[in-house]
Amino acid sequence: MTNLSKSALWYARHGWAIFPLRPGTKEPFGGLGVYSATTDLGQVAAWWRRWPNANIALHCGGSGLLAIDHDAYKDVYAGYELLKRDDQETITNLTGSGGTHLLYRVADGQRYSNRATGMPAGVDIRGWGGYIVLPPSIHPNGNRYYWELGYGPHEIEALALPGALRALLEQPSSQRRVIGAPNSSEVAASRDIVLAVLAATGMQTYPESEYDRGGRRWIFRSCPFCPADDPHEQDRAAYIIVARDGHISAGCQHERCRRVLEMARMGGWRWLLNREKLHV
Repeated sequence: MTNLSKSALWYARHGWAIFPLRPGTKEPFGGLGVYSATTDLGQVAAWWRRWPNANIALHCGGSGLLAIDHDAYKDVYAGYELLKRDDQETITNLTGSGGTHLLYRVADGQRYSNRATGMPAGVDIRGWGGYIVLPPSIHPNGNRYYWELGYGPHEIEALALPGALRALLEQPSSQRRVIGAPNSSEVAASRDIVLAVLAATGMQTYPESEYDRGGRRWIFRSCPFCPADDPHEQDRAAYIIVARDGHISAGCQHERCRRVLEMARMGGWRWLLNREKLHV
């Protein structure tokens, strides 16, 4: 039995509705989909006997959960309008691409659909009819999904859906607005600043990529935020982001790295500039 099949059975026993994805992808097998997800141990065992290396997908809404899919939700600028510090102490899945899923418990009978429109920049919601990929699945880029240390479902319970997020999801559609309108000239100017800082400091990143339909993102090859006496592996958890309105943010998804920034009382981008004695 593979680690993937063992994990799939554990999730089903835990009451999470799951289904298999093609190995190393986010794509379901033909004939299966999010509404095929089940907690039935016999069905789960049969699927992973047939496809022992299948990735594991969680039907969020079908498991009484809602997932926030956000690359920079823990950054001061990007996330604090939705999540207080205590709201972040929930089950946390680190994806293979530097992204993050936070899982929250929803009330019995309550259904929230998937949503990106009307949410803060970079935030996607996975609820009823939506799914995320669970550890120890393999991302299409070859990296493994894993639970943030201390924040796995085997370590803590999912928090109830935070009030601010619930209020936003329950707003009438006429009251919703898109936060952070795209501004290509501001993005271009901020991109030049980031590239200049990277060149001046020698900090190494993976290739630049698009972020949130108009912004830009860089993933550090080695995290600059982690304490020297407690480094974490090179797992694509640290980032610089230019939001689609041109705002620059930086940070890391690991708890100990977030604490470094909290102790400094500043966001990650300003922390980097201060560390390198740069003025931009």
